[in-house]
Amino acid sequence: MTSVAPAGSWESLVPKLSSEILDAVSTMGFSDMTPVQSGAIPLFMKNKDVVVEAVTGSGKTLSFLIPILEKIHRRQHKLTSTQVGAIVISPTRELATQIAKVLNEFEPFLPNIKHQLLIGGETSLEEDIATFQEVHPDILIGTPGRLEDILSQKRGGVNVKELEVLVLDEADRLLDMGFSVSLNKIMSLLPKQRRTGLFSATMTDGLHELVRAGLRNPVRVVVKVEDLVGGGGQRTPASLHIGYVLCSTSQKLLLLTHLLRQESANKKTIVYFATCASVDYFYKLLARLPALSDFAIHSLHGKMETKKRSLTFKSFTEIPAGSPGVLLCTDVASRGLDIPDVDFVIQVDPPQDPKAFTHRCGRAGRAGREGKAVVFLVRGKEDTYVDFLRVRKVPIYRWGWKGGPVITEGVDDEEVDEEMLESTNDDDQSKPVGVIRQEPEDDAENVEFLKQLRKVVMTDRDLHDKGTMAYVSFMRSYSKHEASFIFRTKDLDLGALARGYGLLRLPKMPELKNEKSGGSIQGFVPADIDMDKYKYQDKQKEAVRVKKLAEYKAKQAEKEKQAALSGGLNDKKRKQIQRTSAWSDKQEAKERKVDRQLKKQRKREYLKRVANGEIKEGEGKDSKENIENNEDGENGSGAEEEEDEEDSWEALAREERLAKKVKKGKLSAKEFDKEVGNAFGDL
Repeated sequence: MTSVAPAGSWESLVPKLSSEILDAVSTMGFSDMTPVQSGAIPLFMKNKDVVVEAVTGSGKTLSFLIPILEKIHRRQHKLTSTQVGAIVISPTRELATQIAKVLNEFEPFLPNIKHQLLIGGETSLEEDIATFQEVHPDILIGTPGRLEDILSQKRGGVNVKELEVLVLDEADRLLDMGFSVSLNKIMSLLPKQRRTGLFSATMTDGLHELVRAGLRNPVRVVVKVEDLVGGGGQRTPASLHIGYVLCSTSQKLLLLTHLLRQESANKKTIVYFATCASVDYFYKLLARLPALSDFAIHSLHGKMETKKRSLTFKSFTEIPAGSPGVLLCTDVASRGLDIPDVDFVIQVDPPQDPKAFTHRCGRAGRAGREGKAVVFLVRGKEDTYVDFLRVRKVPIYRWGWKGGPVITEGVDDEEVDEEMLESTNDDDQSKPVGVIRQEPEDDAENVEFLKQLRKVVMTDRDLHDKGTMAYVSFMRSYSKHEASFIFRTKDLDLGALARGYGLLRLPKMPELKNEKSGGSIQGFVPADIDMDKYKYQDKQKEAVRVKKLAEYKAKQAEKEKQAALSGGLNDKKRKQIQRTSAWSDKQEAKERKVDRQLKKQRKREYLKRVANGEIKEGEGKDSKENIENNEDGENGSGAEEEEDEEDSWEALAREERLAKKVKKGKLSAKEFDKEVGNAFGDL
């Protein structure tokens, strides 16, 4: 069932589409246009610059591909082998690849229109240039970096003089990812007599600046979803149902496991984490949990090698419909991607950038399909995020968790709060499924689950290493939330977080300095494990670890031996004392030098005033005798007098050098007086 309001048939468009394109969209299964398509396509075809803002999953890709194909198809003079008619810029390789796949579906109907994908990573620049010279594409689709490289290379032979259309897809993301310099360079290489389309789900201040710089009198197309209940608009499709679950920090992984088994037994699910390290760790961990053994689990993040990313993305998209598949990822997969049969999105960690929330949810419920999305929020600390999202026109409703494997949708907040108050002193556990009870953080099920989690981590030291990195990276990421008034680092329960990650030991990091006490913090007890005997499953890694451990022990034994011979003071402490004392001495010497220079400056100024007749000799607090007495009283040691004398020689030598410059005409007398009078200012 579709809930996207049809906006007319493709045949009703004015100007009319070519029969080839009508046949193509019909074969692709699109009988009617979406509102964004009916609004943007006619304007683009009538040679207007357009700025399109529409909710995620509303059909923006066809909104710019169809006008591009029409313009190139209708050209009176065909493009030559080196000429390009259109360029589409995308923020990520995955999105660029997806756009290219959509164009592939038009090729049987428009065989004379060729395109080339330019994303880097998989192919070198030389290989891309060779492909261009062989294929002679009319349309280039790619990421900013590789497009800039190939357009800047004269040897590439890319001719853009006949370019008609430039499209910036997910334009706000292009700016967020730091591509503004590349975008400006690309636009400077293109002809000004072109049509430009800027497509995005959200508008930002940076985009307004880009519109002013790169578009001429653009027409803005805004497509919103009407909220029939509350009135006004919303930023997500009506077919997408968004919920939130309140839980404790240590319960998130158990909750994730329950939701996957309940909602994703026969569908694809995307699970979002905050950092690349978290994706790596939980990919390894979840794949070893018996409860998820039936799921095909994949991982995707920005730090993966390009070929591995492409292979992972392809493998996940090719999972047959009805098979359980899970993609763990970061925000690299939050924009524009239309993965078949994805109907459920779970956000274990809310995004740093609030704008990314709707983009993440939008991977489900695309093109009118029914979809669900849910976010985990820490109870009592992150609840305010719900109100924050509602203010931003994101409809979100509470999902209830009974502390067991059943998660209930559409729970009313007030009813839950009242039920919680009523059940505070109620020992009756026989509540119906529809009634939600918030279990304490350390309920029996979660305690047992975390024990099993630790046992899995103990089987491979690599899991311990990745878990530690994930824990540290999450804390650093949490401190950079744009909604920092909601996600506050000081509110983090570090002990519960460590337990939820299945850590065996706490990492050494500044955030734990004040918390740490005997290797543990509140809510966390280190595992009883001999780290020297804790092995990697990978034999090569284990061999390296054993070798390093033996070297370390030998080195420590030698240090202890040397320390015993030198009176018990080890090298580390001795060096630390030497460093500290040396630094202190330098600071004191520097301060003494500054004092001496100040006094000399006062003496020079005093003598100058006497010479000019402003005061009589011996008068004033800065008289020669007073200054000299102060110097005698404060510089009592012979070493300091020698330093003073050395400084005087340096000052005299400097004055002599300046005097020689005056004689040679390289310095005026006025500049000389200024330099000598302000000698202290240059030190």
